[in-house]
This record gives sequence, structure tokens and C-alpha cells, in this order.
Amino acid sequence: MSRYEIGIVDTRNILKAIKESHDLDFKNHALTFFKRRMEYIVDRYNLKHADVLIDKIHSDPEFFRLFLREVCIETTELFRDPSLWRYLMDQFFPSVLKGGGSYKIWFPEVSSGEELYSVAIMLREMKLLDRVQFVVGSISQMRLDEVKQGKLDISKMEVNHANFKRIFSEAELDSYYTVEKETGYINPDLLRNMEFTLQNTYYDKHPRSVKLIMWRNQMLYFNQILQERLLKSFCHAIVPGGHLIVGMNEKIDYWNSGKDYILVGENENIYKKRFS
Repeated sequence: MSRYEIGIVDTRNILKAIKESHDLDFKNHALTFFKRRMEYIVDRYNLKHADVLIDKIHSDPEFFRLFLREVCIETTELFRDPSLWRYLMDQFFPSVLKGGGSYKIWFPEVSSGEELYSVAIMLREMKLLDRVQFVVGSISQMRLDEVKQGKLDISKMEVNHANFKRIFSEAELDSYYTVEKETGYINPDLLRNMEFTLQNTYYDKHPRSVKLIMWRNQMLYFNQILQERLLKSFCHAIVPGGHLIVGMNEKIDYWNSGKDYILVGENENIYKKRFS
């Protein structure tokens, strides 16, 4: 059975409905990604066609909560790209956390939580977790609620265990989660120093004094205009000398970006905010 196809006019009308009813602006999201997600939502919720989706965006607040959850990008597994996590454990975190003081990490879009859980587990293994404050954001309250509960997709646990073992050969991932009624839950102690915040698609109200932003594999979902706006916003949030980690296949490349960021981890795409 073929998936319902969203046309250009339908896409514009959906974007207009979201802006009018909820004051959220998705117009600078990558068109292919946004169109694909809209088609998925129409099919999943048996909405028949785009006009039904538009009507529900306008009139059904509970559906719109589900809609925002579906728009979010899922991380899919713990310790994705093990080479990055080995670098963070062996070089990055020992360097940035060697002094005193607090260290704030911001996750602008936490989605399914695996990236957040991975950082918390790593810092616990390194006995550094109590030194770190987390600010955890999402456009979806439902996503935030699920991450607050520490929910894990247990269908991914075989991959999660394999990734974990590549980094922590002497430890066991089992000690960091439990399974209840076919749902996985991260140890709640890992989530103690976390502030959860509902954020819009432009991150206008960003946290202050951030020393690391984890924003991996996100840029491909935005057009160049929005990429630049977000990267500029992140630059204002990060303290001089702080870091931004983007996906291994992504790079910061906008006009004058060299005045904002310098690449310090080429293999892992880790950027540092310039001091001046």
C-alpha cells in the first residue's frame, strides 16, 4: 500500500496552520524531511489526507502533542559512533573537567534520550557525574516526559550493549537500567542533576554559561538559513573556550563562522568557541 503524498501546497498550508494555531515556525526545516514526516503522520494516524491533518492541528490540542512528538528526531541507540565516545572518555572530559567549578552541558533537542543517557553513564563511569549540570530541551513535552522517566527502547538493547562494551570492556551496561513490563528504564540516579525545559524550534531562550552543547546529526533536518541562525544562537550560549559537538558527517560552515568557532577535533567534529 503506497503512502499518501503531501504536495507543495499542502506543505505550505500545514506550516501556516502550525504557525497560526501554535506560534511555532517550521518553514526553515528541510523540505524533504518535513514532507516525509507529514506523510508518516497522515498514514500512522489514518488521517486520509492533508486537510484532516490541518484541521486537527487547529482544533485538537492532544493530537498536536502527539504531532510534535512525531516530528522529533530519534537518536536510536546508546553510544552511537563509539569512536566519539572513546575520544570523550580518554581525552575530552579529562581535559575540560580537570579543574574545579561546575560544568554545564546543554542538549537543545533530546528526542529519545540515548545521547543524554550515554553522556551520564560515561561521566558516572569516570566518577565525574556530580560535577556536571545538564540542561535538557525538546520541542515536545511528551518527549521530555519520556526522557524524565528514563525510558529506553529495549528492542535496541543488543546494539546498546555492543556499543557499551567497545568503550567499557570491564563494566556492564545491565547495572544502568532495569526492565519493567517490556519497557527499559535508565537508573534514576543518572538523571538527578538535570533541568528539563520545553523549547521552540529556534532556541530563542537559550541557557547561559554553557560549556558544552551536544547537537549531533541535527543539521541535515534544517535548511542553511536555520542552520546559521541556530549555530549563532549556540555561540551566544557557550562560554568562550566552550565546545559544540555536531555529527561526524556535519560541519560548521557559514559566512564568518571562523570568527565564532574553531575546529579542535577533526575526526569527531568538535568545535570550540573562540575567546575573541
